[in-house]
Amino acid sequence: MALLKHPVFRRLYAAHIIHIIGNEFTFIAVVGLLHDLSGSGLSFAAGTVFRMVPYVLTSFFSGALVENWDKQRVMITVNLLRGILVSLFFFISSPTYLWVAFLLLIAVNICSAFFQPAMQVAIVSAVAEKDRLTANSLLQGTTSFLIIVCQGVAAILVYLFSYRYNFLLDAACYMFSLLILLRLPKIVIDTNSSLATSFVARLQEGFRYIARKKDIGQVLLYQMAERVLGAYYIMLMYYILQERGEGLYVFGLLDIPLGLGGVFAGIVVTKISDHLGDKGVSAVQGWTLVAMGLSIYAVFHITPIFGLAAAILVCSLASYSASILSVTKLQRLADPDYLARVFSIREMATMGSFSASCLVLGYGAEKVGSAVVSGWLAVFGVIAGFLWLWTRSRLERQVADM
Repeated sequence: MALLKHPVFRRLYAAHIIHIIGNEFTFIAVVGLLHDLSGSGLSFAAGTVFRMVPYVLTSFFSGALVENWDKQRVMITVNLLRGILVSLFFFISSPTYLWVAFLLLIAVNICSAFFQPAMQVAIVSAVAEKDRLTANSLLQGTTSFLIIVCQGVAAILVYLFSYRYNFLLDAACYMFSLLILLRLPKIVIDTNSSLATSFVARLQEGFRYIARKKDIGQVLLYQMAERVLGAYYIMLMYYILQERGEGLYVFGLLDIPLGLGGVFAGIVVTKISDHLGDKGVSAVQGWTLVAMGLSIYAVFHITPIFGLAAAILVCSLASYSASILSVTKLQRLADPDYLARVFSIREMATMGSFSASCLVLGYGAEKVGSAVVSGWLAVFGVIAGFLWLWTRSRLERQVADM
């Protein structure tokens, strides 16, 4: 692929792959650690909140700071810190130190909040606009393929050995990713932002910019709705490990259809987007929310494990398709001077809605059961999808009448 010949994107892509490999090993290990230390289904939701809330709060200002920092140094420093912090999970073995596990989750995700806007600016600066959808699809498709492979391998390792070694594997991956980023060519950022502008002023300008750009605001609201639905995953942990009484390795294996959905989304979106145009893309976005709502309901009402896996596959395909299309839209709509701030605010908004939903869903699943809560999510997904379709149709009529 021509994109992989680009010296900047090739190394960003390679660093991303190595990081994701380690991250998938750690994810299932954190689930196992919280399960062993607390034994409570609510601890899964609490773990998600301790990961996401610091990420959300840091994302509030990380874009405005990263904007005038060297993007390569930011990504290198973040990977160094994450590698050190993740390795410390290996030594937590007593319920007495559950608070340390939560503290490490907080620290890792504070670091991560600086990586995303830096990488997005680097991608937009290095990749031509006509190639960005392909780049986003490639990143998402590869990430999803790695979910299949790594979660499958992680599930086998958890079954045969201890999940604790996964933390050390992730730390090694962060360090390897760091080495790749050290050789990243100089990134030229096309921006007119003044270094003399104060941090507070840049932060305020970022929010005012989004308020003025209604298209960007609408995409952010759409992604918040998609992340509310995506929080069903925290309920899936409780459902598999507590309500069904399955082993941790079963939960890991169910990440395979989750990854397959992302792979298919990367392929399908790239194939159809050029033929749909903006109107068609907006229609696909609306129907993906509807599909997510219906498939989430199916996940928690289908008894056979293969039927459950099929419902997860459909939900994953819809979710990843929505994400790829939305990120590409934001890259196109946002002015380069505001790109880092737009994406940090996006992270704050989407992950904020995700973490709040995880807490609500985790609590709801423990109180009334996953099946009941999935019905609420199904209704929300269908309403949100049709509301998006209606607003898009109304906007198109207004434009046609002008």
